[in-house]
Amino acid sequence: MHHHQYPWPKLPPSILTELKYSIIVSFVLLAGMCYVRFATIHIPPGFRRFIALLPVISLLPALPAAFSFIHLRTIAAFFLSWLALFKLLLLSIGKGPLDPSQSFLVFFFTATLPVKFQLGHRKTSLISISEVPLQSLKTLVLICNIYLYRYHPLYDMYTLLSLYTCHLYLGLELAVTLTGTIASIIINMPIEPQFNNPFLGTSLRDFWSRRWNIMVSQTLRQLVYDPVAPRLGPAIGLIACFLVSGLMHEVIFYYLASTRPTGEVVSFFLLQGLGIIVEHIVKRATTWRPPKIIACPMTIGFVMISAFWLVFDPLLRTGADERVLEECMGVITFLEDVARAVLSKIRN
Repeated sequence: MHHHQYPWPKLPPSILTELKYSIIVSFVLLAGMCYVRFATIHIPPGFRRFIALLPVISLLPALPAAFSFIHLRTIAAFFLSWLALFKLLLLSIGKGPLDPSQSFLVFFFTATLPVKFQLGHRKTSLISISEVPLQSLKTLVLICNIYLYRYHPLYDMYTLLSLYTCHLYLGLELAVTLTGTIASIIINMPIEPQFNNPFLGTSLRDFWSRRWNIMVSQTLRQLVYDPVAPRLGPAIGLIACFLVSGLMHEVIFYYLASTRPTGEVVSFFLLQGLGIIVEHIVKRATTWRPPKIIACPMTIGFVMISAFWLVFDPLLRTGADERVLEECMGVITFLEDVARAVLSKIRN
């Protein structure tokens, strides 16, 4: 008995265009980082090195604009316009994770991706077996999360915001993990994890400095906190870190929504910084500490409620979420067509 045979779906022209620009951006980055490594080998840290690196530093914010897909443009903005740019600024003063004495591939991946290699170690296996079940589960949850967008007209605002939060966290962590895993396999060297179960954070300090996007915390500490805190005090240094983080998130949101910043995202991060200072004052005033079963929901609840108010609300006003949903629906449709084609081949 013959079943109806579905044809193999063709890649949409828009995806082929994105792939073309991904290749172009990759070659531009290769050339740029070759120059950066050559320049830093021959020029000592200081103003002259900064001037030498300035052409590449100036180029990085322009590269994400090559992408029309919101997901790709936003990830590229985070990787290049923020992290890579900050790493080059640190390199210009002789700090940060970049070292021109490293092999070019280590230097290139460290500069352009949110990875930090555990130098001097070699991987005994390409992929850590213990990480596979958890990462597979997170991937499955993200796929289900995206599939649920199909019914988004039926949801109330808070259900939809919860789905967006899950999408943001899992999408970012899996993008960082995937790129890091690929770099780790190519270099044959383990990398440090960039997320440490943020949903288990027991305080705002624990969440932001030890669990969420760890490379961002390390970069902000070296570039902002270390110069500011000795002069103006640790509290001002902390607020300065969150101010810079907020400003950079406004830049990321500009790439995402193509609208002028409103300052609400900066307010969100300043609120987190103030919350950490209040936590510190309370801890010094009393020896009582809430148990983890209470501290975790309080911490995550504060972050999520303030994010609903100051982060997602501006996005909803711009309509950027609708464009994200359109991209997700396109991916779902394409994957369904692939699944139908595979099943029809198996049946026949």
